[in-house]
Amino acid sequence: MEEDLNKQPPANKPETTEKYTDFLKRVGEAHILPTGEGEWSPEELRQKLSDVFREYGAVALEKNGGKIFMTLSGGLDSTTALAFLRKNFPEAEIITFTMGGSADHEDILHARLAAEKFGSNHNEFIPTADQIHEALMEYKKEREGEGFRVDLEEATKTGNFDVYLLYKYISKLNPNTLLVHDGIDELMGGYWNHRKNMEEDGRKITEEERKKIFEDYWKVLIPDHLEPLIRTSSNFNIDLLFPYLDQKIIEAVSRIPLSDRTSKKTSKLPMREIAQELGVPKEILERSKRGQVGMLDVEELKEGRM
Repeated sequence: MEEDLNKQPPANKPETTEKYTDFLKRVGEAHILPTGEGEWSPEELRQKLSDVFREYGAVALEKNGGKIFMTLSGGLDSTTALAFLRKNFPEAEIITFTMGGSADHEDILHARLAAEKFGSNHNEFIPTADQIHEALMEYKKEREGEGFRVDLEEATKTGNFDVYLLYKYISKLNPNTLLVHDGIDELMGGYWNHRKNMEEDGRKITEEERKKIFEDYWKVLIPDHLEPLIRTSSNFNIDLLFPYLDQKIIEAVSRIPLSDRTSKKTSKLPMREIAQELGVPKEILERSKRGQVGMLDVEELKEGRM
């Protein structure tokens, strides 16, 4: 757990989000609820996504000397991103990265399947205890320098440290840009609370309550997800690309009624339909979303490795 000791970063610590100011401002001001303006169609959304991934892929190729670097968890969003990139750039070298706690970790297995299906130069990172220890010490030093107190045992359970560990590994290949897949869960309703349509007493939630769930997740997207990602990537001199948060995608999704985005049983309905058309394997289409898990055995902490 990280406790904020300073409301502002230390005076000698530059704001790592400065280059992303316009992007974060646009995301923060975006309207994601249904506008009621015009119809929507899966075909139009698919074309918008294809256009955006063509645009962002071209940027990545230019910045990385003819290569595209991207994270790949083997989930619906990252696999769909890989499918669009391969469709738009059939000959490009796409380099993908996955991290897992063991060789049979769910992300490792599903990402391998996606990489084989769509032909990426795939890298699997299964960190050793020594690698975790080294990265954790660096992470603690950097975060405390930014005004946060870091509990080591709790840090290994957070997604923020997992990202730090993965980006440290990715940085060894010196990418200038990295495609990531944040934002589509918030837009399309990828979390359990988005799918919930019954209260404990059996009462169906109202449309206004459903809207509030979407709004609440969107409000924490920047402080809880984007800013930590940007801060971590800046530590390794990597610029992040967020294709799913392109304005064209946000505007297209905002026309989709909430009931068409997700149901009680299935999240991100339009994305699943598009992914199926792109040939995303059934095992990935039917994979349930899971949260971040820590990579370090807590017993090693107790034995004094930390």
